[in-house]
Amino acid sequence: MVLTMSAKIQRRVLAALLLCLVVTLGKHSAYAKGIWQAAPISPGQLQVTVMDQNGQPMPLVVVLVQQNDKTLAQERTTPSGNAVLRQLPAGTYKILVEKQGFYTAVVAKLEIVSGQQVPLEVRLQPVREYKEEVEVTAEPSPIDPAESASSQAITANEISNIPYSSTRDYRNVLPYIPGVIADRGGQIHIVGAATQEIQDYLDGFEVSQPVSGSLNVRLNPDSLRKIDVRSSRYSALYGKGSGGLVDLQVQDGDNRFRMNATDFVPTIQNVKGLQINNWTPRAYISGPLVRDKIWFDLSHEGETDYNVIKELQDGEDTNRLWRAADLARVRMNLTPGNVLTGNVLLNVQDSQHSGISAIDPFSVSLNSHSYLYLLGLKDQITVARDTLFEFGAAYHRGQGSSLPMGDLPYVLGTDGRSGNYYITNRNYYNRTQGFANLFLRPWKLAGTHQFTVGGRADRVIYHAKIDRGPIQFLDADKNIVREITFSQTPAFGLSTIESSAYIQDRWSPVQRVLIEPGVRWDRDSYLQESFFSPRIAGTVLIDPKSETKASAGIGIYYDRTNLSLVSNAAQGTRTNIFFAPDPRTFTDTFTVDPRLLTMPRFTNWSVAVDRRLPGRIYARVEYLSRHGTHGWAYEGTPGSGFTLLSNKQDHYDAVQFTLRKELKRGYPMLIAYTRSKTTSSQTVDFSIDAFLEGTQVGGALPWDAPNQLVAWGSYPMPWKLKKFDFAWSMIWHTGFPFVTVDQFGTILSGPGQFRLPDFFTMDPAIERKFAFHGYRWAARIGIDNVTNRLNPFFVDNNVNSPGFGNFFGTGHRTLNGRIRFLGKITK
Repeated sequence: MVLTMSAKIQRRVLAALLLCLVVTLGKHSAYAKGIWQAAPISPGQLQVTVMDQNGQPMPLVVVLVQQNDKTLAQERTTPSGNAVLRQLPAGTYKILVEKQGFYTAVVAKLEIVSGQQVPLEVRLQPVREYKEEVEVTAEPSPIDPAESASSQAITANEISNIPYSSTRDYRNVLPYIPGVIADRGGQIHIVGAATQEIQDYLDGFEVSQPVSGSLNVRLNPDSLRKIDVRSSRYSALYGKGSGGLVDLQVQDGDNRFRMNATDFVPTIQNVKGLQINNWTPRAYISGPLVRDKIWFDLSHEGETDYNVIKELQDGEDTNRLWRAADLARVRMNLTPGNVLTGNVLLNVQDSQHSGISAIDPFSVSLNSHSYLYLLGLKDQITVARDTLFEFGAAYHRGQGSSLPMGDLPYVLGTDGRSGNYYITNRNYYNRTQGFANLFLRPWKLAGTHQFTVGGRADRVIYHAKIDRGPIQFLDADKNIVREITFSQTPAFGLSTIESSAYIQDRWSPVQRVLIEPGVRWDRDSYLQESFFSPRIAGTVLIDPKSETKASAGIGIYYDRTNLSLVSNAAQGTRTNIFFAPDPRTFTDTFTVDPRLLTMPRFTNWSVAVDRRLPGRIYARVEYLSRHGTHGWAYEGTPGSGFTLLSNKQDHYDAVQFTLRKELKRGYPMLIAYTRSKTTSSQTVDFSIDAFLEGTQVGGALPWDAPNQLVAWGSYPMPWKLKKFDFAWSMIWHTGFPFVTVDQFGTILSGPGQFRLPDFFTMDPAIERKFAFHGYRWAARIGIDNVTNRLNPFFVDNNVNSPGFGNFFGTGHRTLNGRIRFLGKITK
């Protein structure tokens, strides 16, 4: 049989055959020339979930993807602990997961498959004293390209290893953080701000003293995992404080029982015979109540002191102090992604005959007693994997009393004090607070956005009953030149409700660029006003190879109602009687009218550049500016009364240089220098207990220190001492300013004309960790203030005093020792 086709069909078949031949030849020709492109291969993705040792999501953890020791991609986890790294070509990679205060997790080999999403779950372990349990890797880079805030932190290892005086009090290590300075009373200041203008947080709850704003909360330093200080460019989540914030982050229990103890042996002194000097034990214990479900941690820090003044007569020469600080925490995994945390903090202190010294006899001392406690409950819920909702509530209460030895007049002479102290004070305060934050899942629009919304409400109440006795001023011939009496007032009470809400965005328009705009709303019931504070900050990673990063930001920051200042108007009047040379009598009143006040407002802006130098030296140069208006201060003149007004203007400008290097794995070193200027248009703190005569004057604030140098580090000792670690620390800063007065208390010179001598302290120490009977121990011996510098905090500023210009201080060289029990050795 013969099959035939029409001419039309034949032509179509021939055309198809020719087309196939052309395509085939074209392919072979392209292959021969090496230009034929295969079909594109889709890249893979890496889905990383980071949790802590108990399975709680960890935000802001840096995930690095490396190949041949070169970083190809990096990302930070969201508040729900997730990070997605896209566009990864198929291959084998090294993954590093880093967060300050935690050991770096390393996945040496991870295979990325084309077109697939590879899941990876990582649990980070917090840095502890037990280095034998975890391989100590190099410290994470302190340069975080996705961190726009001006932040400096000190970790648990550094809190434990930096030598500083009175290591039982964590507040004494804060001045070793660049930009932080401690005043004469030990209270801290950040970016030139008053203590009242700084926010202090513990586990998300504010713990600043509600009335004075001081940081009074005590904790066992060994219970802290990290102290984070933010001075500028921080988000709209934080408000009611223009001077930065201190975030106290505590350790969490896990599935292993842990225990440590420090200074459990009292010290002896030889002053008027051998007797106990002080005993400052502290201990920490943690572990599981129900494995993988419920964990606890308990910490205790105590102090018993016998301060004997050898210049005073027997029986009236000892100040006895007893104090205890206890913290209990419980964390529960209610369900996967739902973590409930409860906190109970208790501080108690009792001091008998406080205030005695070589020139202050037993009669002018006080018996004081105080306590505070904090009850807090916080819940964190992960919703739909990429959304986190957290809320919490806490009750913070404190009470204090101070009682003098009698009711004799308080006498201030040119050669010291006598009589009985003039104030009898009984007070209590409380703060009820609640907050809620919603961290929404990232979404795409001209880049990636991560929105956070939330708010909080605080109610603060302050009650006090304060009685004051007469005060007499004597000249060099023991003649009374001035006397002050007070009107006695009944108990008073003040309160305010603080409400706030905010919205914050983390917008990454392109890789290596982050912009964080936000706005905050605050309302204060005392002023009956609302305040809006817009803020914006950003960072750009200029050069990934050298980790060169530039950050900048500007924002409006408001303070809160200062109940301490306001309370002066509720404490009665002060009558002054001058006997010579111009006899006169007048009465001072203190007046507060909320209608004349507005909230202090600060414009805070800063710019910083970070870079990794050769030798893995990390450098930062930063300029910070904080200028405020509407600050509160009493204005007026003696005899005409004082009125609280909002006319004060504060200025702070600083340049800060910081170098940080890990000398050896696990042995960091830091050097930081700050050049600053802290001034105000009104520096005189007129109050019912400030006996200064004159009018407001401008100049340097009492904590102004134009030059400040901070350095610390540690390193293993060489040769036969290689089992010992050497640690050292140093602080130098310009002396604080003071004013001069005459025998009547009249201001003669403004602040800044006279200063205390420069402050300098250097504290070296050596420590050895060793095993004994199956347990780990550490023994340290060190010298505080090795140069034996006086470092005075007080001066006789009375120009009519024979001791005018004499400086007084407690600084002296001190040999100290420390023994720590670090727990059981595990195989």
